[in-house]
Amino acid sequence: MDKRWVLKNCGKELFFQFVMEKPFQIYFSTKKMGNIHETLNLFPYVKLEQIHSNIVWKIDEAVPPESLRGDGLITSKPRIYLVVKVADCYPLYIVDTLNLSCGLFHVGWRGLRNGIVESAIEKFKEYFNSVPGKLIAIFGPGISAEHYEVGAEFKDYFNFGLIERDSRYYFDIFSEASTRLRKLGVVEIHPPPYDTFSNPEWFHSKRRDGVLLDLNSAVIGIEKEPSVNCLIEDSEYNI
Repeated sequence: MDKRWVLKNCGKELFFQFVMEKPFQIYFSTKKMGNIHETLNLFPYVKLEQIHSNIVWKIDEAVPPESLRGDGLITSKPRIYLVVKVADCYPLYIVDTLNLSCGLFHVGWRGLRNGIVESAIEKFKEYFNSVPGKLIAIFGPGISAEHYEVGAEFKDYFNFGLIERDSRYYFDIFSEASTRLRKLGVVEIHPPPYDTFSNPEWFHSKRRDGVLLDLNSAVIGIEKEPSVNCLIEDSEYNI
């Protein structure tokens, strides 16, 4: 199967789905969507109080909203949906098709500095006996390097994602994260489909808007058959 991000519509509500073999369900919201959980019937779900850490929780049952502090969730249980909220940081979805498990991680520069990518792979190995070379890593939309100017202190933090141009520094979160994944043995890595900053009609971006107006929702779950409240179709719209 050709794995890819596809823009879909449920009535007038638009969202992205990463199309791959069942039973994995992978979604990313847009501004042209209300409550993604109600629209697609993604219940029960688990979300975090995100703190830019390397803390990853293994989920075996639904827990009260935001009762967990950390930046990653993993599970092998069907019909529990994992949620990460992002504005310019990237959602990193990881799937183990051999051991039927999945995870979702909040990846920004602080999380990278604190080792969220390394922790994600280690937890897959610890809990599911995953082989890194068999994992599938998928990045959702996030801010591109050209729109993410940072300070010179980033030279002390990172080896791969920092770009220097005209005495200014720009940070490529995807480049840093994907390089770390490859060093850990992950081979199949799908890049982000869109830049949140340059698509204001579709995505929230704190860096673009100057303030945090709202957040984009990333969701992953294991489900034998999709359970939705309406007919989903590929959308005629494109970014």
